[in-house]
Amino acid sequence: MGPTAQFNDKLAPQGKVEIFITKGRPTIHKFGRVQSRPGYPDVYSDHRIEFTNCEILDHIEHKNIILNLGKDAVITSLTTGFILSLARIAIGDRGTIPSDSTVPKVPVSTMSALYNEIYRADAEAVVLNVGTPTVHEVKLVKTFSAVDIPITAFSNQAKPVVNEVGLIMMNPALPPPLPRPPVAAPDEPPSDEVMFAMRTYKSVPFEASNDISVTFRYTIFIE
Repeated sequence: MGPTAQFNDKLAPQGKVEIFITKGRPTIHKFGRVQSRPGYPDVYSDHRIEFTNCEILDHIEHKNIILNLGKDAVITSLTTGFILSLARIAIGDRGTIPSDSTVPKVPVSTMSALYNEIYRADAEAVVLNVGTPTVHEVKLVKTFSAVDIPITAFSNQAKPVVNEVGLIMMNPALPPPLPRPPVAAPDEPPSDEVMFAMRTYKSVPFEASNDISVTFRYTIFIE
């Protein structure tokens, strides 16, 4: 009997998130718009994050955790031809263990929300990279500045931090259309918005007086 063929090609969405902590706000440049459809985010072929006018305080990179909700949305799209669109990013402030703000909690794939969301908004750049033998990915980029987030949104208003991030899907066929306004806790986001993926990380002090910004570059890919 001949050798059994081994097949390792899997339709398995994966991801990573890069986190840039800066004093001041970087500029996100977008190049080569490839999609502009009503209700959907504009999609570009490339981007650049420019840090000329700010100071990089830290750079963190983590493997992403894709939730069951996100996996189900991908599989469902293969039979229905419709999928919720990745368009928004959310941040929260209870992503570390209570006894040590440098130790992230470990999310599980059955989660459907951040531990404590404080703010969500549209991505500033959606970048698609497909059509090659080796790269099949989409990136969402967003900067959150402490000055933009109401202090009342934080669970600890005396010592505001951010330490968790989530990638949000939305239904482009339902109102309100993109761009959608930001949502700060305790207000509720539109009911069609669903979390696709999330990541926790060490706490970043987020006092508006210190001019701190956190930029996320979220990559979802299939190998």
